[in-house]
Amino acid sequence: MGAGIPITYDDEWIVTNWQDFRNWKKLCEAYNEVHDTEIGYNTFKSHCNRELILNYHYTQEQQEWLIENYPHLGRVKTAKAFNNKFNENRSAQAIKVICSRLGLRVTEQRKQEIGVENSGRWHPLGTVVKKQHGEPYVKTEDGWKRLKDIEFGDKPRGHVIAHLDNNPDNYSRENLIAIPRSISVKMSKNKFWSDEPVITKTGILCLTLEEALKETS
Repeated sequence: MGAGIPITYDDEWIVTNWQDFRNWKKLCEAYNEVHDTEIGYNTFKSHCNRELILNYHYTQEQQEWLIENYPHLGRVKTAKAFNNKFNENRSAQAIKVICSRLGLRVTEQRKQEIGVENSGRWHPLGTVVKKQHGEPYVKTEDGWKRLKDIEFGDKPRGHVIAHLDNNPDNYSRENLIAIPRSISVKMSKNKFWSDEPVITKTGILCLTLEEALKETS
């Protein structure tokens, strides 16, 4: 990318996908992969912080409401009240992110109240609960683990576990497959995911072959 040439961002893609990635670096890598760009991590993060994530879909009224209510409600109750008031569907984590960027902190009194509220939450081993994005987690001796990680087992570094029939509730071992994150991104971009496992596998194989040919060319 030549020096002095303005970078044009696909902001709609960023705000649609940013919560699905655990950090800015992975989001930047996925963005470059999908859009065939070579935007640097720091440049990408700066753009997102400055132009997008802080203000995206949060009106002035909503931000003022968060400033008034978040400190004495905490993220979970704030998310519920926010969604009811503004007819939204924001997760508690998304609320925490915007409030953090607004410089908001939960009051010490509210932290103590949350501690009391959580004191009775004890889950026996094997308990399954849905956490991030509705994904099921299982209580184990080593803490909470994703159900798909338990069913699939160890996966190679840089890979994600996908559902061959595109059914996020089907965790049978034969329905799970570990694929490189880059392939997962391309599967979504090309709309190759199918409720037919054979079609999904074919899409994965085609994209894997495509990447292999690029590496050897």
